[in-house]
This record gives sequence, C-alpha cells and structure tokens, in this order.
Amino acid sequence: MKILLVETSPINKNSRVTVHIRNSIILAHSLMKRGHDCSLISTDDELKDTHVQYDFIMFVSATFYFQFERFVELMDNQTNCKIGWITNEHDLFMQDFLKKYGVDFIIANFEESGVKKAHRSYEKFLMVNLNTLIAKPRNPWGLKKHDLIYYGTYRKWRDDYFKKYLVDDMILSTSSKNVKKYLISGCDCLLTDRLNWKHGQETLNLFKASLYIEDNVNHKLYNHLANRWYESLSCNCMMFFDKSCENTIKRSGYQINDYFMVDSYEEIVDKIDNVDVDMLDHHFIINTDLALTEKSRTLSDIEQFLLNYDQVIPHEPSNALLTS
Repeated sequence: MKILLVETSPINKNSRVTVHIRNSIILAHSLMKRGHDCSLISTDDELKDTHVQYDFIMFVSATFYFQFERFVELMDNQTNCKIGWITNEHDLFMQDFLKKYGVDFIIANFEESGVKKAHRSYEKFLMVNLNTLIAKPRNPWGLKKHDLIYYGTYRKWRDDYFKKYLVDDMILSTSSKNVKKYLISGCDCLLTDRLNWKHGQETLNLFKASLYIEDNVNHKLYNHLANRWYESLSCNCMMFFDKSCENTIKRSGYQINDYFMVDSYEEIVDKIDNVDVDMLDHHFIINTDLALTEKSRTLSDIEQFLLNYDQVIPHEPSNALLTS
C-alpha cells in the first residue's frame, strides 16, 4: 500500500508534547516496518509533488492553523485514493476543508455514536484504541519527589470534577493559555508548567500519583482509556479514578483495583501513603502487559482495515448518533 499520513500540527515543534503527533509517528513507523510505502508529513512545504498517487491519504486530528490548500490540490489529483480522518477526541471537529471535501472513512478512539452530525458523510468506520500507541515498557523506579498531579488541556465537560479535586496541594500542570480557564472554573491548587515527555526524562516519573477524570459525556459514550493511563503505567505513577469513571474502567478490560476508585481529594491523599506495595507492583506488571498487547492489536487492526478496505462493510450512520 502507498499511504500518506498527514499530521495537522507541525511535528518538529510539538513532537514530544502533543499526543496525536506521537501517535502519528508511531503509526507511520509501524506501517513502514510492515512493508508499506508510508510517508508522514505535517506541513505544506513537505508536500513536494501534488500529482503523486496514493492508495490512502489520512489526516490526523484537526488543528485550526493547518495550511490545507496544497493538500486539496493533491486530493483533487487522485484517481483511486481513499481519504480518511483519524481522531481520538469525540469533541473535535475536522477542518472545514476536510468536512467540505468529504472523507471516505474515520478511524476513531470512541464509539461510532460519538461521531458528530457534521461528519456523517463517511462510508466506513473503525474504532480502535488509538491511545495505546504511546504505551511502552515501564521506566526504572526513581525517586518520587511529589505526591499528586493532574495535567492536561482545559475541558468544559469536566468543570464539576475540577472544582472537586483541583484544590489544596494538588499540582495542576497545563499550558499558560489554559490557566485562566481553570481559575475561572473555581480551581484553587498549585500550578506548574507543561510536563516533559522526553523518553527517560518524563516529569511524571517524579510523582507518586495522578488523577483520572473524564468528560461527562463519556460516562455513557465509550471512549478508550485516555493517554494519561498509559503514561502513568510507564512512569510507575499510581492513577486514581473518580468513581464516575466506573463504566469506562469495566469496559476497558484493564485490571484496576477498587482501591484506585475515589470520591474526594482527601481520599486520594490518604490512599497514596497507605497503598499495599505488593498490590501496586502487580497493578503495574499486569496492566503494562495488557497495554502493550493491545497496542500491537491496534496497529494490526489499522493495517488490516486498510488492506481489506474493499471488503469492509459500509456503515450507515444512524439517527442515534450525537447531534452536536
């Protein structure tokens, strides 16, 4: 197969921070390793010839600043190519040019019922656990200098949980542009800059525990466990889940002890210092093995979806899909 993977955010600038960029790199390397002619680019400067023919052109995520004009020219020149969109966020809208142009398929991290009404012109759909792509073997145990952290972009669907947990000595890591949003939502905790994700130097290695909360919509709409779950495993960082995530955990297939289900900041603080060491060691071992196995399956499923695209049964988007 000849494949062009188009990452919509500049790779060199954000490759260590932005998860969908990390996913793009891993997916491209996997397809190349499996013998396919796969190229990965992220800017129009890298698109040297708009007349090259591809079997598949796949756009990853959707950044508003993506320069798309030459890519439209490339797609217009294709004679037998399928256009796809890869997304791990149910709340993400594809770029207007791609929505207007139309895609043949969507590869998503969530159930098809989460596809937005504006994106329902696709023909085929694949749900896989894209978040496993960053899974990797555990780092060596190191000194844990801090207790508890929550990190990530501000999400309006999580306001109630932010107010509940982002208090006192909880450390919040986010970009400077998001700090104001957290403060407006009522958060009153310690602040730090974005984490370092360079291999072997991940800031998360320094923390005993991190917090997992999810968008309210994901209590019913299944979305595979977020990237932070796989990051916590590789960094030997305990992960505590708000009890509202129970349905997601059950469906995930991972072995997460009830000890890690919580309902308050105070409960997490108490559990951090009283965790059973043997239980914790088993937790990291078994779930890391499960994550690495699922990562291999995800990469294989994507390859097989593309290889057997003509045999994939077309999906008819139903009226049950979200209308947002």
